[in-house]
Amino acid sequence: MRTLAFVLSLFLFPPLLCAQQYDLVLAGGRVIDPETALDAIRNVGVTGGKIARISAEPLSGKRELNARGLVVAPGFIDLHQHGQEGVILYQV
Repeated sequence: MRTLAFVLSLFLFPPLLCAQQYDLVLAGGRVIDPETALDAIRNVGVTGGKIARISAEPLSGKRELNARGLVVAPGFIDLHQHGQEGVILYQV
């Protein structure tokens, strides 16, 4: 009887078996990706330092950060912070 219940549970709840846990989940942020024209509220799953999934569905992670109200735009560079050191201006 237990075997039958187990086999039935495999068919009734397959998402539970396939659920992936990411190293980091950025939950509920505004994801902007100019390459794909995506501009929507999404959840981002990161594994091994790389984006593994972008989803409208909730994701599970070892560490989860609430990104509501924030923009998640991987690959963007803030020019106000990078490449500004060591610049010498000369007036001629």
